[in-house]
Amino acid sequence: MLNTFLDLKMAAAARAGLIGLVGLGLTACQGGNTANSAQPAPPAFSPYRFAAAEVSDPGVIQFRINPSGVGAYYGWQMQVTKAARNQGFKPFITEQLSAGASKEYALWPDRYAVNVYRLGKLEFSDWVEVVPGEITVVYADYGLLFDDIVISREPDPTRASPELDTRAWRTPVSASYGPEALFAHNGYRAEYTGPQNNGDRVGTGRVEITRHGQPFAEITHAEVTGDKITGETQYADGREVDGDYLNHSHQIEPGSTTTWPDGTRFTGSYRAFEPQQGELRMADGNVWRGPVSERKPAGQGRLIWWQGGWMDMPDGAAFPHQTGTFSCGGERVPAGECYYYGGKKLAGAEALAALMERDRQLAADRRREAESGPAAAAPVAEPAGCRAASGTFRDQTGNSTLRLDGPGQGNGSLVSYTEGGAAKYRFDIGFSFTTTADSMSVTYGNGTYSDAASGQVLQRMSAPSGTVPCRYDGRVLVFDGVEYYR
Repeated sequence: MLNTFLDLKMAAAARAGLIGLVGLGLTACQGGNTANSAQPAPPAFSPYRFAAAEVSDPGVIQFRINPSGVGAYYGWQMQVTKAARNQGFKPFITEQLSAGASKEYALWPDRYAVNVYRLGKLEFSDWVEVVPGEITVVYADYGLLFDDIVISREPDPTRASPELDTRAWRTPVSASYGPEALFAHNGYRAEYTGPQNNGDRVGTGRVEITRHGQPFAEITHAEVTGDKITGETQYADGREVDGDYLNHSHQIEPGSTTTWPDGTRFTGSYRAFEPQQGELRMADGNVWRGPVSERKPAGQGRLIWWQGGWMDMPDGAAFPHQTGTFSCGGERVPAGECYYYGGKKLAGAEALAALMERDRQLAADRRREAESGPAAAAPVAEPAGCRAASGTFRDQTGNSTLRLDGPGQGNGSLVSYTEGGAAKYRFDIGFSFTTTADSMSVTYGNGTYSDAASGQVLQRMSAPSGTVPCRYDGRVLVFDGVEYYR
């Protein structure tokens, strides 16, 4: 009986001593520092010097082990498995810690699922709340007879001393959070990196947008509200957009204007970030009103020439090589019909009918040749004369360059330099062409006359289309009376 009584007294004394140790441990926890802590001690401060926490500030979760070295003083781990509401959280687990050690992690405010293990045995599992600007302490408090996990909260010393460098002991919030996907559609994907608070985006962050996996835009100081993404947007192709992106409709807000570095400008409605319907002012000065695809006319709309006048087109995708009869007019020209072939304006319906008939005849000839088969096909003569001309040619002075992209027919360009005093000027015009052995029929586009040094366009002009004499001997091309050399 005496031995039993002595055993009980010793147990009670041990438990009393343990309670004293726990009290000391809690005192150290509340004070934010211990004599044996691996964490650098923050400078002394007054509670009146604390800056008020903002809703966009992160909080801190700290795992701290009793420093006494009495009892189960080794093999402790904290695991954080998920956030209750915040997006992009990456679970983590500490290494095994011993007496006096601690680990700190900056986290966006939320409730976190926390497990604490001792040598692989689960000692604690519950939700732990992290609040802005404070340290939530998960304290492994142990003794001779029992272990316990105590949750407490204390001020973050960085609020009293903003210059305090925590990099040596505090894991930054960027290590525990990845980007949050805002949207992914039509080949675009947007990801947000920035402050969160219980599932809400607060303050400002950064949004990165890709298109088919390639960088498309970056929004700094981005604020993501219920229906908009606002901020300073920089597009990879140099475009500028004066409107915001709407979350609910996944597109740039209607009525916004997009301007590209080459001067192309669009105002209207969008499909994601690309023009869909509205007014497109092209780099050559012509204006299209109607559907738009890939920064070009598409579908039914109206073309307004930079020289004046308009033309309605059933399919803007045919521009600038349109063929057919179109409604047209202008301020000084009565509304009526205009006739085009390959982008060249014709004198009337008869000229268009003749060219269309020629095309039908050529197509019929090709069908007959194909149907007759290779054995019955007549030998095809090699191109002769101007029909064989293709490539790059220059005149004797070297100031004019003529390019033809294929023998017989295709597209070409003429670039010519002239001088006026100390200045040098450049004339540039494109065209389409068809050839015979001794002639070339040319349909010119709009030409530009510019300053060669600065590239500033001084004048836009058109050139009369027509048929000119042509000779070619394999080296010298005589085009409209001018000799050009390969």
